[in-house]
Amino acid sequence: MFREFIKALRKRPLLDQMYAEMEQMLAEAVDMFRPISEVLRGKRELTKETRDQVYETDRKINRIQRRIRKQLVEHLIVSPGTDVPISLVLMSIAKDAERVGDLCKNILEVTEGLVHPLKHGPYGTRFRDLLKRTEDLFEPTVRAFLESDCDVGQEAIVTGRALAKECDQMIMDLLDDDRPCREAVLYALLARYIKRIALHLTNIASSVVMPLHMIDYYDDDGQSRKEQEPERTEPAS
Repeated sequence: MFREFIKALRKRPLLDQMYAEMEQMLAEAVDMFRPISEVLRGKRELTKETRDQVYETDRKINRIQRRIRKQLVEHLIVSPGTDVPISLVLMSIAKDAERVGDLCKNILEVTEGLVHPLKHGPYGTRFRDLLKRTEDLFEPTVRAFLESDCDVGQEAIVTGRALAKECDQMIMDLLDDDRPCREAVLYALLARYIKRIALHLTNIASSVVMPLHMIDYYDDDGQSRKEQEPERTEPAS
């Protein structure tokens, strides 16, 4: 369904412009996460320039998100009843991309709280792997959206949900660990923020795979969790 939306969207200048802005928004989110990940993995130093870059990129994402939201509302007011599905999809994706930006700032705060980059101990090694795989998840997520590729989108969803489960396991392991309180708290926060980023990327990928009313509810078998468990309404993020 999403592929047909995009074909129709490209014929409308305003929606085509918003689609391009969405592409920029997702690219900015990648540019926020990568330097923080590299600092935590010991690939670069945490400098004032890195901090400034992260916060400036977040401001760019926020500006784009507000602009997209405003344009979508105006478009639907001027042309009521047209392009509603794709407009709602773009609104959802814009919100997920904006949340990724906020979570990148949260990870930066954790990075500033750590005395040293993640070491090669039991948790350091696991976190370095999680960060790298989360960074790698951006590319197929963005590609699935831009190319309306359901196969790539489904792979991104499976990867994102696996990362989220590993983050949950990390938190459970920390509860039974006797490491210093400061380190345990920072590690738990880091695991939580990585999980949220992975699930927001999963939400974006689900816009390509699932019908509009099932976005954010994708599960491994391709059904929505809402359909599987009627009593639960909690979305993936």
